[in-house]
Amino acid sequence: MSEVAAEVLTQFVAKQAQVWQGVALHLSEQSNTLVEIPTPTTTAVPIAELTGLTVDTVLHIQAHFGEHPESPCIFVVGEQPGERAAAQKALLEATLGSAPETIDESALQKAQEFGTHLLQGLALAFGNLSGKTFTPGQVVARYEPIVFPPNFLTVDEVIVTRFVVRVPDREPIALSWMLTEDLARALLGMPAAASDPFASLSAEPSSAQAPTPTPTAPAFNPFAETEESSERNLELLLDIPLEVSVELGRVTMLVRDLLEIGTGSIVELQKAAGEPVEVLVNGRLIARGEVVVVEDNFAVRITEIIPPTERVQRLGA
Repeated sequence: MSEVAAEVLTQFVAKQAQVWQGVALHLSEQSNTLVEIPTPTTTAVPIAELTGLTVDTVLHIQAHFGEHPESPCIFVVGEQPGERAAAQKALLEATLGSAPETIDESALQKAQEFGTHLLQGLALAFGNLSGKTFTPGQVVARYEPIVFPPNFLTVDEVIVTRFVVRVPDREPIALSWMLTEDLARALLGMPAAASDPFASLSAEPSSAQAPTPTPTAPAFNPFAETEESSERNLELLLDIPLEVSVELGRVTMLVRDLLEIGTGSIVELQKAAGEPVEVLVNGRLIARGEVVVVEDNFAVRITEIIPPTERVQRLGA
């Protein structure tokens, strides 16, 4: 089972004070207010310990750096249930001036802007440390149970940095930043972890006699059927909700054509009538089927399904 490498976690922890000092400076400049972020705590946390976040309704922000769209990270406002209400209220008061009774679209928009500034500050701070360029990518705020992105589902542990944002005359905002080891390596300027057990075979041996290969542990696969621990690994993920969608077809349009669409317009899809529809999980194809009607509701009868191992590989792609 994969775990966060000790050298990665050690270096990541060592940089936290400098990183969050830079983030606080950036937030101060953006808000024209003194913002302080004391040195946070950073640990490796088993993903199984975070499954409660997939059940409870929590205010969270999912984001990624433009250079690493395959490695999104998550900011959770009030990770611990006991601090959640106060943290959410503090964030909304700091961004809106007062906390609304319900978290509506305007509140989510402000939380999203706050997340964008956080990501910008992290991009600048880690860019200064590693000499690399990081730019903020997509940032989305949600108030619902967390749906972990695919890169979280292929690891056993994630790195969690718990920090507090302090603003004058406001209650402190408790947040948790969750990311995978791959993203931590990229931010630190460290090489990516070796994922191909046969990569070493591409290098020529130093002597005529080939070295005896060292057995390597198989990559974590919760659906593997050859390991005695497969059922236990699968249980870690059973309670994680995933977004399932059915795609009837797609079409590419010019902006001028899109602007001409009105009520009654017909958009022809690039798929022939009768072709199977595609069933996607978190945007990844896992099956195909045909549309049917069940008690006045549309449904999909599965006609083709991708093998479990390939499904997991697609989720992590």
